[in-house]
Amino acid sequence: MKLALRNIQRGRFEEIRPLRSDEIEQHKEFTKGVSEARNRLSLFRMLEANYRQLRDYLDTLLCKTAEEDANSGEEIERLILNYLTFAYSIQEHFKVSLRRRFKKDTAKLDQYEAFLTKLCGACKPFAFVLDFRGYVQHVGLAVGHFNRQVTDTSVTIKITTDPARLCRESKDWKRSGLKSTDPTIDLVSTLREFHIQMLQSYGSYVATTFYPELVPASEFYDALTKEAKERDPDSTMVFIVEEPIVVREAGGKISANIKLLLPPNSLFHELGILRPKNVPKA
Repeated sequence: MKLALRNIQRGRFEEIRPLRSDEIEQHKEFTKGVSEARNRLSLFRMLEANYRQLRDYLDTLLCKTAEEDANSGEEIERLILNYLTFAYSIQEHFKVSLRRRFKKDTAKLDQYEAFLTKLCGACKPFAFVLDFRGYVQHVGLAVGHFNRQVTDTSVTIKITTDPARLCRESKDWKRSGLKSTDPTIDLVSTLREFHIQMLQSYGSYVATTFYPELVPASEFYDALTKEAKERDPDSTMVFIVEEPIVVREAGGKISANIKLLLPPNSLFHELGILRPKNVPKA
């Protein structure tokens, strides 16, 4: 097995060196866990798709020529509800999975709850959205006020909700401690911060809890990717599995059949979560 690089746009392919025996063994050791994690953590890629759908719709409204109609507010409500519901489903999925996998290890379950509590304390938007999801699902709609203003030089959108109304209609704000006297909440910036935390803090926590081998696997593949990109920054790091089979075709044309493996070049990114960074530890 050999380390190589591939640049499809430039039509470039280059062998770099044979992989050492210890590197081949490491790759084999990481393959099963990475494959399972890729499948299990696809939920975060789906969450990103839901968030991107919301952002794309808001971006269309930021276009000066966009035609706003009576359904714009309803579409924003639908997209926010879809996003909040899916984010909640992810948390429920991993909470149940933790109980099943670590049912004899109560410390793991306690660590999960402690992690959520610390993350909520460190990030108010995250804590608010956890509570807000319950409000939207059981009490009322997400958007308290939606305004789109178009001038000769700009387009602005405001999507907010009022803590006074939220606290009047629901008392269940235990994670965020929301008060009726709190300032108006900008839902666009709040959801953006929540989404970052879902991919970075929450996502990396559950990923490394279920698959502790992901961190050393990421470091392993990162080092090989760096080696390839030092030769061609726009290339993709690949493995050559077998010696190329050279084929001479009619007319003297020569081609080669090359069997490749496509290992991760940026593992956490490819798993749909952000690399762990300043994650609160239980």
